Amino acid sequence: MSLHIGTLHPDTPAAPVRTLAVVPASLARAAVPPSLPAKLAPVTAIAAPIPASEPADSQSTRSTPAETGHRLLSDVSTMDLMMPVEEPDLDITSRQSLWSEVGKASGVDPLLLYSVALVESKALYPDGKVAPTPWLFRVNDHLVRGDRHDVQLAMAAASQFGSAVQDVGIMQVYYPMHRDAVRDPLALLNPRTNITVAAKILRDGMHETSDRVLGVGYYHSHTPALARDYGAAVLTVYQRLKAIHRPVGHAQIVAR
Repeated sequence: MSLHIGTLHPDTPAAPVRTLAVVPASLARAAVPPSLPAKLAPVTAIAAPIPASEPADSQSTRSTPAETGHRLLSDVSTMDLMMPVEEPDLDITSRQSLWSEVGKASGVDPLLLYSVALVESKALYPDGKVAPTPWLFRVNDHLVRGDRHDVQLAMAAASQFGSAVQDVGIMQVYYPMHRDAVRDPLALLNPRTNITVAAKILRDGMHETSDRVLGVGYYHSHTPALARDYGAAVLTVYQRLKAIHRPVGHAQIVAR
């Protein structure tokens, strides 16, 4: 699968096609090693140019499929493709980080939220830092990554054309099961919304059992074996991070 972002209006000169990386679900859901995430393997983008719109024939004004698709996107009224998203503080070491803010409000350890995010959306940044990334989602069992604007456009296109949007954003919230929390999947790309919804899912799972590993694992699945494997992976990351630093004001894992 490949997604391409070109000009939104067929009457304007064609702009270079921007290509988003699309990763098969089998790679995106690979088992998490019992250690902090290492450097990500290179992702090969799959590209096929969007056919250029042909000049209008003097005997017909019928639109080409590409023109129709562009017009549908330009007419979207329920989604703001340039959705303003504040640039949140996602540095786990910061006292004012979004992790600390949402963790305090929801009663979930910020470091545990961050550990889940690392398992779900780790990325290698240009400065060599490995950290969660907000700009990704799964559609029809393929992972789409890119910069904020391109990922927003890709999700708008997927939603407009009826594709199945699945895991969204920095915490990879599974949209089909949480439509009651967020009606529009595009809103889940906002890190604040995404982490807030994820914190509730994690907290609810931890309240279902006194088994800490299972409780954390319920964020991913309620199948016991899958939940236990996932919970163990997240808590391994959590313990490693806790050994490195401990955010001010939080001494232990908690979900009240």
